[in-house]
Amino acid sequence: MLTDYRKIRDRVFELCRELGLRPDFPETTKAGRVLLVWSADQRVLARAFIPTYPDAGPVVLGRLQRDLAGVFGEGWME
Repeated sequence: MLTDYRKIRDRVFELCRELGLRPDFPETTKAGRVLLVWSADQRVLARAFIPTYPDAGPVVLGRLQRDLAGVFGEGWME
């Protein structure tokens, strides 16, 4: 499972490019960044929080994986 912010961000960008979606980070905090995934017709398909701190923990990463599984499919963080 991906645990590093940069690797997660790069995977999100890669999947969005493949699926014709647009990622957007409208808000950044000390703990992480809010991600919106937009469709080609300008609808928000998913909203998630990506932690930027190291060792985010399995609960936070599990929630991130579930939040984006509807768009990217199960196991997108593997």
